[in-house]
Amino acid sequence: MLIVAALIIAAAIYLMVRRVDVRLVLLGAGLAMALLAGQPLAIADTFTRAMVTAMVAPICAAMGFAALMHATGCDRHLVHALLAPMRRLEWLVLPGGILSAYLVNVAVPSQGATAAALGPILIPLLLASGRTPAVAGAALVLGASFGGDLLNPGAQDVQAVSGAAGLDAALLSARVIPASLAGVVVATVVFTMLNWRRRAPADAATETPVVATPVDEPWLHVNPFKAVIPLVPIALLLTAYAGWDPLAWLVAIPPGDEWRPLAGALPVVRAMLLGALLGVVVAWREVLTLTKAFFDGMGSAYANIISLTITAQCFGAGVALIGLADALLRLASASHALVPLAAGFPWALATLSGSGSGPILAFAQTFLTQVSPADHPVTLAAIACLGGAFGRTMSPVSAVVVYGSGLVGAPPLSVIRHLLPALFAGGVVAMTVALR
Repeated sequence: MLIVAALIIAAAIYLMVRRVDVRLVLLGAGLAMALLAGQPLAIADTFTRAMVTAMVAPICAAMGFAALMHATGCDRHLVHALLAPMRRLEWLVLPGGILSAYLVNVAVPSQGATAAALGPILIPLLLASGRTPAVAGAALVLGASFGGDLLNPGAQDVQAVSGAAGLDAALLSARVIPASLAGVVVATVVFTMLNWRRRAPADAATETPVVATPVDEPWLHVNPFKAVIPLVPIALLLTAYAGWDPLAWLVAIPPGDEWRPLAGALPVVRAMLLGALLGVVVAWREVLTLTKAFFDGMGSAYANIISLTITAQCFGAGVALIGLADALLRLASASHALVPLAAGFPWALATLSGSGSGPILAFAQTFLTQVSPADHPVTLAAIACLGGAFGRTMSPVSAVVVYGSGLVGAPPLSVIRHLLPALFAGGVVAMTVALR
């Protein structure tokens, strides 16, 4: 039976490489394994439970907030504020561009949206500084996809993994945040050192950027208040989780047993709603449009993110039902390979599929739900979150790589080739820090 399960998973990987919808593949593979185990209804039950799990609220609220920030233009003000110094300091363009994309991804929990918001401004600056289109695209992708969203306590991966595996989201964030920050600093330094000098434009003749924005284009007049608003919910959550007494109300849970399952969700939703309220205040004349944008963003989160978490949990249920998860866990435990499993499984699957969230959740549902507290599940979850982010960053079929390479007119593999050394260096450092 385990051999058949391995064949099903191999077929699923093949279909993802062929760019079949990841949700269809995960759901179909999970159902096939459940049928093989004689328990097909378990998939329907898992589907039902995942539809109403506590992680739905914070993910939808975060995406609704991001949509409202886009509707108000606050995200654009943040981007312009971050990139303004780079117009005057050429040496800052390369490292500053990577870190700016990383920071924008903290507030905009979508790698593709981050690249779309930043790319038309950052790419002309990088090209004017002498970088080839492939290097410019690699800098954009590296910053936008390294894992800045994981710094946000409301990040979809953090919330989904904590919900699927029953872990404390605040503890997971506390493990991921310093690791990701250390990793991106190292990745930025390595990338900058490797691309500091102007590269010979031998391969640039075949690369024609589609960005036509002139570098001397008059920039948006930055409204500091609008530029700060996208970061307000993250700042509130990090400060409250750090134990600052004036913000104790943000993490306080109402009395009553019915609120306990929402203990991790309530602070995130509260912070996102406060941020959304500030967005409405700065653009109060458009309150009807902003309300629609917020709820459209929530609906988009369910359609594009929650649906992925549901199908990933169904896949994990199928792997568990057929006994493959137990077999792999026994093998990994016996060989002390749980950490390599936590890093390698999401990384490899994300590289193949182009999705970071699906592999991360598949690992959480398949393995994290079965490890003992002695195996440090929070650490394994942090490693898995980082591995999924890094795999997505080097995937030629991920949305952010496809967009970034298309923006500069370079092949995806050319862009990936330029970012790989920095990604691996930063990834090793991030996972080393996460293990401490």
